[in-house]
Amino acid sequence: MALSDDQHALLQLLVTGDTYERVAELLGESPGEVRARAHEAARALEGAPAEDLSSEAVRARLSALEGSEAGEMPAPQPPVPASPARRVPWSLWLAAGAAVLLLVVVLLVTGSGDGGDGGGATTTSADREDVVPIRLSPVGGSKARGMISVVRVADRPAVDLAIRGLAPSGQGESYVLWFVGSGGRSLPVAFQAVGSDGELTGRTPIATAAEGLLPSFQAAELTLTDQREAAAAVQQAARSQTLPQIVGTVVMRGSLR
Repeated sequence: MALSDDQHALLQLLVTGDTYERVAELLGESPGEVRARAHEAARALEGAPAEDLSSEAVRARLSALEGSEAGEMPAPQPPVPASPARRVPWSLWLAAGAAVLLLVVVLLVTGSGDGGDGGGATTTSADREDVVPIRLSPVGGSKARGMISVVRVADRPAVDLAIRGLAPSGQGESYVLWFVGSGGRSLPVAFQAVGSDGELTGRTPIATAAEGLLPSFQAAELTLTDQREAAAAVQQAARSQTLPQIVGTVVMRGSLR
């Protein structure tokens, strides 16, 4: 049986450097659940190879995550029953697309030397701070209030979300936090559905590959976005080797400078 969309995206995330723990944090699952899903996806890939995903690379990556001998396939894990409430497939596609997009952008910037003002190797004093708070203001009649903070934990960048008063997201929708650069080209750094409490909270790690790009963004915008539309925008940007344009309705905005 061929890989499902979410299985393919999960393996892409792991092969490009993510860990069970980081993907678990992204999906709101336990690392054990992510591990079991990865093993199941790897076995599916062995039976039906994908053109853009090497089973050898997957085997080596899972072996490394398991701490086992290179090339040795981890022992089969019991499947994890899917919950009807999970939003795994489209959030995984968005995350995998963003991870691939970051790698493409970093290669372009470092390869061409055209990194814009400051380039990828320059950091500002704000970048060196442990916590950089960013106040967000409501847009278009939104009643939301709150802020985000760009933080550094164990020398890795992340974003803390502390936003309240949002309208609940509908079926197939997510709130997406974008870092916006010139020409409207943006990077999605966090995405999450919002329930009846209207809260968007928690910590989302920023891929290390994106750290050198952070000084090139001028603003942060929070949108309410159709998950399929967001995933399509990120995947199209990765294919065209550029950053995506923001999609969705902007509900909050703040300056990164």
